[in-house]
Amino acid sequence: MIHGDETAVPFKDWAFEEWRTKYGVKPPWGKREYTNLAAARSRFDTEELARAAWSTYLKNSEPFYEGHGPGKFLYDLGKWTAKVPKRPQKQVEGEAVVRAQRMAKIYAEVERDASIPEAEKKNEASRRWKELG
Repeated sequence: MIHGDETAVPFKDWAFEEWRTKYGVKPPWGKREYTNLAAARSRFDTEELARAAWSTYLKNSEPFYEGHGPGKFLYDLGKWTAKVPKRPQKQVEGEAVVRAQRMAKIYAEVERDASIPEAEKKNEASRRWKELG
């Protein structure tokens, strides 16, 4: 089961089959195209978003994109991502505000701490934020 079976079918294989379905021929891809697909997939939070973006890419009716493979998809990744339906937010607005306030407090503490070298302040703030979970 190729379509929609996210646990058993890797993104690259799914994308290959979707391309073949649209154009009716086996994609003329090599190692470079599969590398581009892997790079594109790694930039998405979930498999679902990656598949939605690839589907949007294949549905595009502009002649400029017709027949292009994963290289063009990766190059214009932001264009396809922006057209993907947005996921519902998991946090309530109040929770997001509280998290933003906590983050601002951490960054302010790190900025005031003279014992931390300037080049390490961003990393230290990140480390402290991760500790809070």
